[in-house]
Amino acid sequence: MSNELSVIRQRFIEGDVQVASMLPSAIRESWLRCADQTLPMSGKLEYSFIRPDLLDQLKYQNEELLTVSNRHVEQLFRAVAGAGWSVLLTDQDCNALQVRQANRLSNSRIAQAFKDGIMLNENVVGTTAMSCAVNSKKFSRVFGGEHYKEQHNTFHCAAAPVFDHMGRLCASLDITNEHSINDMAVFYMLETCARNIQKSLILNLSDTYVIEIIPSSGQFGDITNLLLAITPEGKMVGCNEAASTFISDQRRFFDTWFDGLFSSDFQLVTSKRAANGEPFYLTLHSGVTLASRIIRTPQAAPVKHTSQFNYPATVEIKPESQTTFGDEQLTKSVQRGARVLNRLPVMLYGESGVGKEVTARHLHDASQCRGKFISINCASIPENLIESELFGYQAGAFTGADKNGFKGRIAEADKGTLFLDEIGDMPLALQSRLLRVLETREVSPLGSSKEHKVDFQLICATNVNLEQAIDEGRFRQDLYFRLKGFAIPIKPLRERDDKLAIAATIVNADCQHKQSLSAEVKRFIQCYNWPGNIRELRNVLLYADAIGDETTLIQMDELPDEYQTCQTCVSQPAISTSAQPMGSGRLLDQASQELINQVVEDCSGNMSQAAKTLGISRATLYRKLAKERSDSALN
Repeated sequence: MSNELSVIRQRFIEGDVQVASMLPSAIRESWLRCADQTLPMSGKLEYSFIRPDLLDQLKYQNEELLTVSNRHVEQLFRAVAGAGWSVLLTDQDCNALQVRQANRLSNSRIAQAFKDGIMLNENVVGTTAMSCAVNSKKFSRVFGGEHYKEQHNTFHCAAAPVFDHMGRLCASLDITNEHSINDMAVFYMLETCARNIQKSLILNLSDTYVIEIIPSSGQFGDITNLLLAITPEGKMVGCNEAASTFISDQRRFFDTWFDGLFSSDFQLVTSKRAANGEPFYLTLHSGVTLASRIIRTPQAAPVKHTSQFNYPATVEIKPESQTTFGDEQLTKSVQRGARVLNRLPVMLYGESGVGKEVTARHLHDASQCRGKFISINCASIPENLIESELFGYQAGAFTGADKNGFKGRIAEADKGTLFLDEIGDMPLALQSRLLRVLETREVSPLGSSKEHKVDFQLICATNVNLEQAIDEGRFRQDLYFRLKGFAIPIKPLRERDDKLAIAATIVNADCQHKQSLSAEVKRFIQCYNWPGNIRELRNVLLYADAIGDETTLIQMDELPDEYQTCQTCVSQPAISTSAQPMGSGRLLDQASQELINQVVEDCSGNMSQAAKTLGISRATLYRKLAKERSDSALN
């Protein structure tokens, strides 16, 4: 802690609250709020945790946020964990929802504070980066003694607010380090991650056009671009922060229509050319013209569904799904599954991460069903809530029930497809209710004796042996035979021959900078066991895309650290040391840490230039420097 900050803290403790004006505004306001609550700056701080049952409810209430943000938070963590950063996602009240601790964490206080369900509200733990970000609705950095509580003086934190699909504050994203690393690149990644979460929430809206608008001389795909979600009727139902700031006052945006913002004809948005992703121009009423494109189109409107296999000739046939399956046997099974889906339930078998939900969505798209795809993870919903989630409830059915009631996810799947993921984890008591619904095609909400007809296609998925679960009394045999209509086994990635094709698809679809794989990475992908299957492969490639060099080729040293020791199967031709130029990767093996530091100093801190001089990628250079800091802290 600097001498100046120590003096500020001491004078503040002594009652001179005016001295807080020397602090950044968000921190100053937080200190003053803490002082108003007579919260002491010193003394032992005992952390409090949300009760497990209440935490389950809290996570259920934030299910969409957690589902959408998981990939982005994991990607951020993989990018910054090597430099000692832990990552924390909270709700808007600073209750921890997702926690990822950095490896080799020596600060026990950070380890105590970064736990699932911990309450980090300002009125309990004082000033934090999360509380500053939530209250200011801006990126906030709180390092060392800037924390109100003395116990947090060894924390070095930064946080960004997370906004929902309508630009309303819904969460905060925090990174914390035990070392004072003022890394602007890491802070940029943090803010980008928060923006990407909001973008995914907008793209997750059903039955909407999502328009990307370039506000100035940028290009499509920039994180600073405007995003607008518009219904087929022309009503605005979603926007990112950039859009709400650029186009309309936040408070008025909820009742805004397309023609209230633009003088352009709405048919520009609904045209076939726009649906194909071709750019077009929208003109504001002020006369400003903006380059735009559609990045998501609404689902086709539902039509009357029949349980017969042959659809009426008047129904327009949907185009075939573009999802591809490199495995020939899987492709045949999926094609057959799509043909029988509206007659028989389909069961997907496979390990976690093999792509069961992707396969289920493909089946829905290929089946010619016109309704919605409703996905329910039977393992993620708390047991005390799954019944109301599946079957719905009447108004006043139980304490805390919505005054308008809830129709239930099964009813929402009417005329569509119901996907029950991890069906083997469904509580035994609910299996009998599900069996009755499948047999009668009727559902009764909690608190009601009235039955409602439902008509849906059914897809289930499991990673457990259901026959064994039956033997152990955990799964009903009659339900098993009711669900066992058409089975599709999905091989684990280690047994598939199309690993490189899958990797190429991931790179093309999800990577922002990288475009292809090096020969060494290809060999690694082919021989690695991939216990996490396609999900693990995707995370590895996204990590390389996030932290890798500027080149478009994914190199082996850009993969996460734990994969660097898995190269025994990656054979390379021997290279003579004497034939190596000084700019090669072997320079790093021969160099001392002092030489690395000297090169960085000679390059005036320019990491790209230093990495080029050493003959390594920036990712490797950052890892070496982070390791040096970690080793220094332990000595």
